[in-house]
Amino acid sequence: MKKELLDDLYIDFASPVPVYEQIKKIIKVAIAKNILAAEESLPSIRELAAFLKINPNTVARAYRELSFEKIIGGRAGKGFWAAKIENAEDKKIEILKEEFQKFLEKAVALGFAPGSIKTVIDDFFTQAKENRRQDD
Repeated sequence: MKKELLDDLYIDFASPVPVYEQIKKIIKVAIAKNILAAEESLPSIRELAAFLKINPNTVARAYRELSFEKIIGGRAGKGFWAAKIENAEDKKIEILKEEFQKFLEKAVALGFAPGSIKTVIDDFFTQAKENRRQDD
């Protein structure tokens, strides 16, 4: 298994997010960040399950869904690999949108109104812009 991928393989068992969804997110991010290159091998289902100390069916579900989404490829007896993504930038944007949607859902669940969420986001970008100016 690739060390950089292992560094990002943290599963929060206390999270309400199912473990297989956490695995999917980690792999999607690794591909988006080029930690996993196109056609690079992924750990086998058994290897990853043993490393994470989880049921192999959980890893199999994550891999099956990632295969359906065409994020990874795989064949019986051959293993799994990062798929060659034609529009990598589009895939990164899709991942960003998914994560942003989850953020919005959490904010609304906490009772924030859309206007308050927008203010927080605007403040965040304003602060980031100021930090970049200070770094220059």
